[in-house]
Amino acid sequence: MPIELKESRTRTFHGTKRRIFHLLEEMGTSGDQIWPFASQPFMRSPGPLTPERTEEWHLGIHALLSEVVPEERIVWRILNDGVEGTHGFYLSSEGKETVLEYRVEATLSDTDGRLLWRRWEDSFDRSTDALFDKLTRVLKR
Repeated sequence: MPIELKESRTRTFHGTKRRIFHLLEEMGTSGDQIWPFASQPFMRSPGPLTPERTEEWHLGIHALLSEVVPEERIVWRILNDGVEGTHGFYLSSEGKETVLEYRVEATLSDTDGRLLWRRWEDSFDRSTDALFDKLTRVLKR
């Protein structure tokens, strides 16, 4: 029986939506300043973010860009076997600060999907925290 997965992590930053969005859209490129793990690279296809064209690879996940709304969200459709869903970044304002939410919403199949999530679950927490920590440091520069 498939499992519905909904996970999210949120943090508030001292930085504009414009600056944070720009840093997120550069992940996986030569201009990437915020991906925290050099030994586990985040890669994406070259060029501007283009829905249904730009691909990404990181921590065992392969995805295709589904939607990009400048200063609001970047959403990827997961292409791994056994997973039907998305993961993405969502930005909102809270006074003078920016709230960034990283969200995964997917249906996992009985076998492949559950096995992928078991492998990815620890990385999800660790990489999201490390990414948010590094983003905090970069925004202080």
